[in-house]
Amino acid sequence: MPKNTTLALAVAAAALAVAPPLGAVDMPNMSGSWQLNKDKSDDPQKVMQDARSSDSSGGRSGMGGGMGGGMGGGRHRGGGGGGSRGGDSSSGSSGGFDERFAALETLQIVYKDPSLSITDAAGRERTIYTDGRKTEEEHSYGGTTSVTASWKDGHLEVVSKPESGAKITETYAIAADRSQLTVTTKVEGGRRGSYTIRRVYDAITPGAPKPGAPNKAPSPKPAPADNDEDQSV
Repeated sequence: MPKNTTLALAVAAAALAVAPPLGAVDMPNMSGSWQLNKDKSDDPQKVMQDARSSDSSGGRSGMGGGMGGGMGGGRHRGGGGGGSRGGDSSSGSSGGFDERFAALETLQIVYKDPSLSITDAAGRERTIYTDGRKTEEEHSYGGTTSVTASWKDGHLEVVSKPESGAKITETYAIAADRSQLTVTTKVEGGRRGSYTIRRVYDAITPGAPKPGAPNKAPSPKPAPADNDEDQSV
């Protein structure tokens, strides 16, 4: 065997020896508490109004599992605890829509590979699995949503397909310094057509004030008395 070929094979073997196996690559850990940054996030009402105005058919899209309508209210079949509430059919008023998005102002995430649990501000929990397995989420009003989640380019992609209604694709991306979490929700196939809502969350550090909370300066300490008359015994 030529000397150059032998050297090339040796280098390749050494590279394989030090490279970690694909299954051993750590994915981003999104565990923690997250507070919605409204200034950096889309206004869901405006997005929905724009989608409605551009769709001559009007009406409400059936939002399957995920997004604002996707926390709690259902249960997994063959999956873990919690579930996703899919579809807008359970609420014909904008009040229900507003309540679901209000519940997403804070998220509590616990990730224990491959299980990822998301709890919203209303205490509703949803559990998904990041290894690509398919789970079925049952809804209190009937019907199910098929959910799959997997890592793609360091981002978590969650695809929810209800028996009827819109397909929901959610992408969770965390900043390298873990200071922000971005959740991008794409709705396709609903009666309102396709649209995308982007939400940006700030990490909540234990003991730190929530974003937007007023910062109170500490009260100044009284200066020590300069003469004996001002000092109490």
